Amino acid sequence: MDLWTLSLRILLLPSVLVLCSDLFHSVPGNLGCFKDHGNPPPLTGITETSNKQTIQTCITMCRRQRYKYAGLESGFACFCGNNADYRKHGETPSTDCNSVCFGDHTQPCGGDGRIILFDSLIGACGGNYTKEASVIYSPDFPDSYGSGKACYWTIQVPGAASIHFNFTFFDIKDSRDMVELLDGYTKQVLVRFDGRNHPSQSFNISLDFVILYFFSDRINHAQGFSLVYKAYKERTMEKPQVSNQTQTELITQTANLSINAARSSKILYVITTSPSRPTGQVPGWTIYALTALLILTLIAILVKALLHLNIKSQRLATTTSLDSCHRGSAGEIWSIFYKPSTSISIFPKKLKGPHDDRNPLVGE
Repeated sequence: MDLWTLSLRILLLPSVLVLCSDLFHSVPGNLGCFKDHGNPPPLTGITETSNKQTIQTCITMCRRQRYKYAGLESGFACFCGNNADYRKHGETPSTDCNSVCFGDHTQPCGGDGRIILFDSLIGACGGNYTKEASVIYSPDFPDSYGSGKACYWTIQVPGAASIHFNFTFFDIKDSRDMVELLDGYTKQVLVRFDGRNHPSQSFNISLDFVILYFFSDRINHAQGFSLVYKAYKERTMEKPQVSNQTQTELITQTANLSINAARSSKILYVITTSPSRPTGQVPGWTIYALTALLILTLIAILVKALLHLNIKSQRLATTTSLDSCHRGSAGEIWSIFYKPSTSISIFPKKLKGPHDDRNPLVGE
């Protein structure tokens, strides 16, 4: 250790003495405190030193370089790597890694020959989670989240009946900064929290696919949140009477019952959906086709009825005309003219007007 580092460590000694071991356990994503003999170190990727070192600056650097792990030593040194055997030199008590970070005296950054390791996913802006249980942290956690963040995390656990969520830490002060949980299938917002509406207790969501969304504006930043989730499989109900039947047999029996019940309509829909996904719906084109068929049927019935009435009215009109021809006009008066030299002539003749003085019985 050089003279500059030693002097700085002496100046920071009071802070080191005040820092208790509980701080180590409160830091999220830490994998433990391990020995570092230096040849080779527990993490063999890139290394960087800084007098402004914090846990998050080290994690961010390693994550940008696509390393799985980040480690800090002596308060100012950051190591990155993908070494799965980081335990090869042995694990030590957490108090051995309580040296404060040079950039934040409230954070532990390892010790002399002791490296504190972290998962580099901590504080990422977005990610994809498929494990049955995990922890998600706000961007740059445990440092304050930055401005203008819009982050999405997908949580999809195949076969899960529900997912339990619990915010173990929530520090958002701005009402315009928000955390939302959305239905992964419909993108509908299920719950929303912000600076005025904090989560008061844990809760369940009956889905296997949920999206976590975080947004921050450009003012009033805070430390953020940590969210623990755990997925639960569906508990199958035991039914002794059908215990020896296969699923295919059950579906066949259900279909037969449906056929007997709907035999008159001659239309059978069999809709199957996964219990872990939203209930399916009848396609829109099917509904439109059935509606059109119903409308056409009603139109055909109406047209047939109108034609029947039209034909019947025409027949009645023809019969009435024939009767009129046989019976003559109801308002006509028959006149009889008699001539001695001829036979009696009978034919209809209208009466003369009141000013005509000729006798209707006298011919010309």
